[in-house]
Amino acid sequence: MRNIVVQATERPEPELAIEMCEHKGLGHPDTIMDAVCEAVALALVRTYERERGAPLHFNVDKGLLVGGRSEPRFGGGRIVERPKLIIAGRASVPPGVELSELVTSAAGQWLDTNLHAGASLFKLASEVKQGSANLTQVVGEVARANDTSFGVGYAPLSVLENKVLALARSARALHDDIPAAGQDFKIMGLRNGTELTFTVAIALVDRHIANSADYFAAKAAIRERLARVLEAGDRVLVNQLDASDARDESGLYLTVSGLSAEMGDDGQVGRGNRVNGLITPGRPMSLEAAAG
Repeated sequence: MRNIVVQATERPEPELAIEMCEHKGLGHPDTIMDAVCEAVALALVRTYERERGAPLHFNVDKGLLVGGRSEPRFGGGRIVERPKLIIAGRASVPPGVELSELVTSAAGQWLDTNLHAGASLFKLASEVKQGSANLTQVVGEVARANDTSFGVGYAPLSVLENKVLALARSARALHDDIPAAGQDFKIMGLRNGTELTFTVAIALVDRHIANSADYFAAKAAIRERLARVLEAGDRVLVNQLDASDARDESGLYLTVSGLSAEMGDDGQVGRGNRVNGLITPGRPMSLEAAAG
């Protein structure tokens, strides 16, 4: 194994006039796919260690969430068509192991553990197949690489990046005090010179909202809670698609489950947060999924 060398640059990276970064919450379709594929990968490793004493060849870093269809309504709507979650990849299969059952079980367990809606909201499908002979042979007495890959990172985080992560932590805890706050949210941070603006889209759960006034009251409470982690002068905007004078639910970010996956928003592995919890197109970043 080669040594890892950490070397500081001669001078810090120059600050750009405009900086942007994002964070996708736990219930975002892309985050769900990353997490589910990682859960399947961990289940495979544990199975290999139990059955063979060491990990075997696998890659399950491909997957797709196909959005469903719903009819949210004040006081509670209904799911018309459940979203479908497909996990794909290749994996060695020890004797006696049912691969499809292992994959869907690991996916379902993550969904039940981490999402309020649970696994019952989703249709689960495994498209993980047996790996090719030349790839499965690379893991033996001496493990060899079957692919080329690289990763990049950076430090320290900028002021904007740290504030996006602080907002994300606050958003994850909203449901404890504001039941209408869903688990699907996305935060976009923008720094224009010294001015910081944060745009937050968060799904609201229809059964906790009686009418339009109730919706905007919940939205105001969410904005107030998020603003607490920012500084005076920072702007935080919530659900900007809403019209401030809405009289019904047609234009509001209202959901049955608190997840946009129920109504047509799709997800894919590798489109979510990088391992530092951020999406930073202005920074060095890997384009491959770490999950799976």
